[in-house]
Amino acid sequence: MSFFVADNKIPITQKSIGIPATNGLSYNPGQQIDFYVDPQQVKFFNPKNSYLSFDVKIQMKGDTTGQLTRLMLDSHIGAQSLIKEIRIFDGSNNALLEEIVGYNINTMVKYDYECNDSLRNKRALSEGAGYRGMNEGSQGTTESFQNSAINQYSRPNADTTQSASLINASYQDCKVCLPLNTGIFSNDKIFPCMLTSGLRITILLEDSIRCIRQMEGAMVNRKTPLNPFIHSKNGCATNANGSFSAGTNHNTIYLENFNGYTNPEFLPFVVGESIGFYKLGTAGAGTFVEMRAGAVGTYPVITEIGLDTVNARTLVKLTTTNFSLTASLATNSNASHVIFTKSADVGTLTATYKLNNVELYLEVVDMGANYENDMMRKMREGGTINYDFLSVTNYRYSQLSSDIVANIQIPIENRRMRSILCVPTDSSNYTQVQVLTASGTYVEETMSNALTEGRYRNVVMNQDRCGLAGCSDFITSYQFLYDGKLQPSRLVNCSKTSSKKSISQQHLIELEKSLSSANITGQSLLEFNRNFIIGRSLTAGQNGTYDGRGKQFSLQVNYQGTDAPTKNKLWNSFVYHIRRMVIKGDSIFVEV
Repeated sequence: MSFFVADNKIPITQKSIGIPATNGLSYNPGQQIDFYVDPQQVKFFNPKNSYLSFDVKIQMKGDTTGQLTRLMLDSHIGAQSLIKEIRIFDGSNNALLEEIVGYNINTMVKYDYECNDSLRNKRALSEGAGYRGMNEGSQGTTESFQNSAINQYSRPNADTTQSASLINASYQDCKVCLPLNTGIFSNDKIFPCMLTSGLRITILLEDSIRCIRQMEGAMVNRKTPLNPFIHSKNGCATNANGSFSAGTNHNTIYLENFNGYTNPEFLPFVVGESIGFYKLGTAGAGTFVEMRAGAVGTYPVITEIGLDTVNARTLVKLTTTNFSLTASLATNSNASHVIFTKSADVGTLTATYKLNNVELYLEVVDMGANYENDMMRKMREGGTINYDFLSVTNYRYSQLSSDIVANIQIPIENRRMRSILCVPTDSSNYTQVQVLTASGTYVEETMSNALTEGRYRNVVMNQDRCGLAGCSDFITSYQFLYDGKLQPSRLVNCSKTSSKKSISQQHLIELEKSLSSANITGQSLLEFNRNFIIGRSLTAGQNGTYDGRGKQFSLQVNYQGTDAPTKNKLWNSFVYHIRRMVIKGDSIFVEV
């Protein structure tokens, strides 16, 4: 018996190199970034350990008092939201190896469902996503990852007194390192770059409207009970002395310690921000408090954020420009009033972003001269290299809100399919102010906000991921049709899910199977309604494939319930399939 076995393993070395973009140093929304991977510099690389690196900086257009607010990139996918489309060609531009249209939508699917606390924290560190922070909420709202004033994009308020405005100069470069969620760059097989004459990669950047968000604790159309609650005008514990009298000028607001707002640096508001008052009601029927101000617009502007101790209790204190109310406001006897931002409404607040120092980092693998020479000899002798990877193709379909029954054709011609994930995104044309304030957008949740056991719950929560996340929009059922058969054999009921108050079990079972077949581990179904997806698995687990050529796929959706659909939708049908790159001689072609 021998303890030594001869095999063909060879020693290799690896290193990471940065490849700069070829068409510029900085980029704005809507522009294209180009990379060229030189086969002389990179002969083999490990795609899964490669990543895209750049500095991103948010900027406000209209950097003026009254129109200031704290901004960040999308809290779910961070800087991944900036990538709209990505295409990968061979070095000679003769073969399109991979193309993903709606890259950020597909990444939103992956990150919403393949998610846990560890992954969220990792994405916050490396990809610019949001994290829980100090303001989780104590009034019954769902947890928020979009409310930390201490984030990667701007400096926080001072921990004692803040009188300087958060302006464009206060926003800072956020360094991100993004794994590219494509088939090639998610593969764990070494890529033979020297045989494809290198690679050419083009990335199209997304419009800023779809990427930039406000703090959820400052918005009135999201998780309203997460906003700071008003304590009084002066910190006094009685209504007689602490209430806001009608017709009288006021310039101080004391806030309750609810939701973790115990320190100015945790507050989602900034100096220079316009604010309003809102009274929480029942069943989402809250009311805006009518205010009059002597400064910018009709709303007061924060001039200072600090701490004050009154009656042995330390509270966050806001100093504002003068304002008066048309009706008296008794506050601390029943804390039901919150403050919210009006900065986006006061003027024409728009925001954008800028990318700098864009580089593609590849983990280069040195296979050794003997291996390279042997491989090239075999290729000259008529050998063929097949390189398989799990890719995705997006087939799009536009549906009007008036279509209560729709037959969505999916022109699939993929020979080795694994799964279909259909994401119906809101295709309405919104302004940036509407998206930033979630005003008039799709309603994700409708819940009573009555005070129950000392806690409020989400009120009417509007979507601020417009065009990136799926909308159930009162869908009642669906069914796929392919190969002349209805799949599943019965309609999949979705009415409970789309009611926004319950769960349709069969829909989630089908979704979980389709995610697994797409190599997405369904670790969390928390976003099952806030990012609604219809899925169909075409294989048993993660093994096997299905030949979709000539099968005439379609998705039949029904909206025949009591409530009519509210939004026009753009269906993004992501077909996950095994794609094969075939290299033979001097030619490259792709089997899809």
